[in-house]
Amino acid sequence: MKFRRMIASTLAATPLPEILLRRRALKHVTVLGYHRVMPLPGPEYPFNEGMVSVTPEEFARELKYFRANLDVISMSQLLDGLRDPSRLPPRPAVITFDDGYRDNFNYALPLLNEAGLPACFFVCTGLVGTRAIPWYEAWVCCLKQSRARRIESPFDGDDAPYDLGPEHWPASFRRFRQRIRNVPWRQMPAQLERLRELTSVNPDDLLSDPLFMSWDEVRGLASAGMDIGGHTRTHPILSRVEDPVTLRDEIGGCHGDLAIALGRPPFAFAYPWGHTQAMSADADAEIARAGFQLSFSYMDGFAPRQVRKAARLPRLHTDFGDNHHAFRLRMATAPDLSSLAG
Repeated sequence: MKFRRMIASTLAATPLPEILLRRRALKHVTVLGYHRVMPLPGPEYPFNEGMVSVTPEEFARELKYFRANLDVISMSQLLDGLRDPSRLPPRPAVITFDDGYRDNFNYALPLLNEAGLPACFFVCTGLVGTRAIPWYEAWVCCLKQSRARRIESPFDGDDAPYDLGPEHWPASFRRFRQRIRNVPWRQMPAQLERLRELTSVNPDDLLSDPLFMSWDEVRGLASAGMDIGGHTRTHPILSRVEDPVTLRDEIGGCHGDLAIALGRPPFAFAYPWGHTQAMSADADAEIARAGFQLSFSYMDGFAPRQVRKAARLPRLHTDFGDNHHAFRLRMATAPDLSSLAG
């Protein structure tokens, strides 16, 4: 492991990552996936610091990197290019953001405007303009702020207790994350309520400012030339939504919310979580039925230039905080996931 880090550090000090990226970008579409842009939070931050993809300073640096090495286009240009590859520029790339956090408006938008680059923001319409704390933020808050250092499992079966002390925190966090991602969506409210009881934590008490944008801010993004896409209403893992009425409400309702708020229908959708187990054929059908013309997963890799249908397109993860070397290496070495799309 130490030897591999030494090799990576040596490569990062050379132009090789840029040479590799520019060569690979000629054969693929590079779709960048971000969540939050904000200063790295300190240990007192009550919510999920893992949602912070990049600092503002590093994001500005990455935008310059994109301008130098890629041809950044809008989501509508990408859709046209997937239908007719001859319309794509030599090294097509798209910048995307998931969820609709307020820092997207406060930090990302000014930097995108300064760089003169477009982006697409996939928003959860049921969270916009609210003080809601979604499930994936709530459980992290409960564990981090727990008054008990050891809690019984809130899950069914023989799941072992969770030790939340510093020594066991990483393993407990990973195990809890895996278990809660497998919870059927209809059971999620009860799971969170049980977790609040076990930890004696109410995340609402720790929320100072809304986590998500207002509708005026979402419209401000659109007015600035940014694309707005759908990301469900409340961010469920869609493969865990068993009720077809709920599935249609989350996807079709999101499409309708955006059409009303923006005065035009959205055409792009991003799966929440977006790994293989988070997607489903039923959700794919609802995405198409709602009127979305292309969709994205969160599988980490390059997307194809030609597709049978523009569905489940992969995206490169950009979650490196302020580590520019790690970002450059990932851009150069990410896998080709063309075969997983469509």
